[in-house]
Amino acid sequence: MSQQSEDGKVLADIIKNVHRRLRQELKESGDPESSWINHCRNEARLKLLFLCKEYAKSMHQLATEHWERLRESNPDTSRINWTWSFLSNYFLGNGFEIQRQKSKLNIDWPKLMLKDSKISVLDVGSCYNPFKEFKELDVLPVDLCPALESVYQCDFLTVPVGEKTFLEDQSVLSLASSSFHCVVFSFLLEYFPSCSQRWTCCEKAQQLLMEEGVLVIITPDSKAAHSNSKVMRSWREALEAIGLKRIKYEKLLHAHCMAFRKTSIDPPTSEDRQLLASKMYIPQDFHSQSDSEQEENDHIKFTEEELAEGFTYLPMLND
Repeated sequence: MSQQSEDGKVLADIIKNVHRRLRQELKESGDPESSWINHCRNEARLKLLFLCKEYAKSMHQLATEHWERLRESNPDTSRINWTWSFLSNYFLGNGFEIQRQKSKLNIDWPKLMLKDSKISVLDVGSCYNPFKEFKELDVLPVDLCPALESVYQCDFLTVPVGEKTFLEDQSVLSLASSSFHCVVFSFLLEYFPSCSQRWTCCEKAQQLLMEEGVLVIITPDSKAAHSNSKVMRSWREALEAIGLKRIKYEKLLHAHCMAFRKTSIDPPTSEDRQLLASKMYIPQDFHSQSDSEQEENDHIKFTEEELAEGFTYLPMLND
């Protein structure tokens, strides 16, 4: 193994250890909300503040030194390239009109409004603002533990949604509803240790998006496209119930890439919300052993229908 690959593995292990710690705290407390609050508060303690900064530093280094090299050598594996390609096609190309035609709604569609010809993007869990290079994007990068001073500190789970976006001293005090063309969750949802927290993030994204805006979700997975198709289908069903219809899916070498278009829909009941939240699971939610042991022994069982659906995710069959 090359030194570069070995360094990448060390950085990835640091990040995974933080995720393991969160999942373990949830198992011990049984309360997702208190586990998250304690996690955020503990970052103020000297020891765990170092851990938080190490996490941000590791994520930044992994992304800029290792993923960026891979992005240059093999652009088709890049989540940043994928997101930019989708956004430019949807908002600046003909993707927007194609989706309107697919909806088959006989209405007078409003004109797409881009302020200063830019796409307004909220990049949640941004770390180092990787989308800043694209001049067509107006990006608000936020992160719980920013790696750079240019990224705003924000706990997305708890930040209020109101009439205006308020920023103060590189922190986000509130976010304006229906104000973004796109919300990006890139390697974000798996950070949270419970289904309910992932669901809360998606509901909040729905509130922040303009009508016909898009939620981009990218989640890591190095397995074959069909291996976790059951999980991806569950997410799709949950988000569709709140008016986030999946319009794009692609499996890259190490990630699932999805785009969901916001449409008008009646909000679910509180009872339905609990059921929908449970659909936002990830395989790690069911691990009882260490991650490394479980990954070797974990096998998700599929019905014939689910396996058949997995084959529809192959690239040549995508929209």
